[in-house]
Amino acid sequence: MIPLTRKLNLHLWTFVLLLSWGFLFSSDTHAETTKSEASISLAAKDLPEFKTDPFVKESQGNQISGVVRRMFQDRGGNLWFATQNGVSRYDGASLTYFDIRDKFGGAVTGKSFVEDKEGNLWLGTTGGLTRYDGSYFTTFTDDDGLCDNDVWSMLVDSSGTIWIGTLGGVCKFDGTTFTPFPIPAATERDYNRGVWSPTVVWDITEDRAGNMWFVASAGVYKHDGETLQRVPVMEQDSETHVTSISEDRSGNLWFSTYDKGLIRFDGETFTNLTQQEGLSGLEVGDAYEDSSGNIWFPAEDVGLYRYDGTSVTGFSAKHGLAGRPFSVFEDRDERLWCVGLMGAYRLDGEAFVNVTRDGPW
Repeated sequence: MIPLTRKLNLHLWTFVLLLSWGFLFSSDTHAETTKSEASISLAAKDLPEFKTDPFVKESQGNQISGVVRRMFQDRGGNLWFATQNGVSRYDGASLTYFDIRDKFGGAVTGKSFVEDKEGNLWLGTTGGLTRYDGSYFTTFTDDDGLCDNDVWSMLVDSSGTIWIGTLGGVCKFDGTTFTPFPIPAATERDYNRGVWSPTVVWDITEDRAGNMWFVASAGVYKHDGETLQRVPVMEQDSETHVTSISEDRSGNLWFSTYDKGLIRFDGETFTNLTQQEGLSGLEVGDAYEDSSGNIWFPAEDVGLYRYDGTSVTGFSAKHGLAGRPFSVFEDRDERLWCVGLMGAYRLDGEAFVNVTRDGPW
């Protein structure tokens, strides 16, 4: 659990980062729905240095961003970064930032990515849902039927339907129409989360059987195509603990929590891996399975853990990591990346290398 003083400090410098980014560009009072790529492209080499802490005057390595929330690779091989400074893309030659704006002309924070069957890239931000078709960025907001403009999670299911989890609930999008999907609202405020609403949906997952799983303020829910039911995870008050769900190649579901560690569900039994292995760091980030079958997960005040099915290996500052990791990603070349509060890092052997705007890519 993050102490209140740390939360306040984090929110303060996050606000300063966003404020300083917004001053780089002039803001129109009205934001158009569709923008060409060329009209909002900003070459990294032409921008001021990004820092991990705006209160420090010295150079901090020209980071991709002080806060990188998530990473993605599209079918063309481009690497995308969802950051506190919006969205950026590395195309193998250069890094470009895209000045996506909300409907009021304000800067946005990038949070999630998915790619649909047609090759469109969908970006979830604090300004709505944005589709990139390779040439144009088109943003959809609550004016178009989106549940809420603060998008936290997305999924393209096996039928091609796009699911969007927002601060105001879940919507399904068929390419034309947004349809709300009701999830029960929480009845009590969770003061342990920095951002909260009774209807927020933090994560969405589809398992191999086609069941949809939702991590919401009111708890974990499973929809089998007909019935929506709440699934207690380890404890009856699980609605205040789970933050994300992922499925591994064996069909196990991994539940990340903010104060209970990492929990595995094999279809019958819940096992708390953090407790079982005696690990430090009860607040963990999204679990991620690499191509070798290892399960990676960030842990607060620790860094990063790798579980190979038998034992757990920890990675921390002595392995090159800095700050707090948020999420893990493996690219098509089987290179493992870790992103978070202090930028982006790539695993090289058994140590991590900080990848800044200047590389090494």
